[in-house]
Amino acid sequence: MNYKTAIATAVLALGSVAANAAITFPVAVQGSFADVLLADITLGGAYNLTGFATHVDSYNVLGSAYPLPKITFSSVSLYVGNVLSSTQLGNTFNFANLGAGSYSLYASGTVFPGVGTGNIGYATAQLEITPVPEPETFAMLLAGLGVMGAIARRRKAAAAAV
Repeated sequence: MNYKTAIATAVLALGSVAANAAITFPVAVQGSFADVLLADITLGGAYNLTGFATHVDSYNVLGSAYPLPKITFSSVSLYVGNVLSSTQLGNTFNFANLGAGSYSLYASGTVFPGVGTGNIGYATAQLEITPVPEPETFAMLLAGLGVMGAIARRRKAAAAAV
């Protein structure tokens, strides 16, 4: 059996899980800020939400780039309705096994003044929503790999017999 083929097939199968990646619309923040809404998300099933809060570095006007202040994020929070579901420190987040429903992603942090730009920055989030695999998915993956192994073994046996 060709192990490289089997490994490549497994990587392709696991990598083909549907995902939805997005960058949220920038939100103006100033000084120290707490619980600024970055995104409203509605899920129709079991999903994982991962990503990070970030800031817009600069804006362009007529071909000229103007720098914007940097933002340090202290936390990212996920709310279900008006109820806090989870908070993660820093700018990265990984909220796993979320059920169907409406969620809101909030961030807290500090804007550091830039040269000539004041202390207004623009916060945004890059996030990825991936479905939580069901046990049947893994069963089908293993069954498919077993079928491929059987086919490879048959071909190898047929080639040896000739």
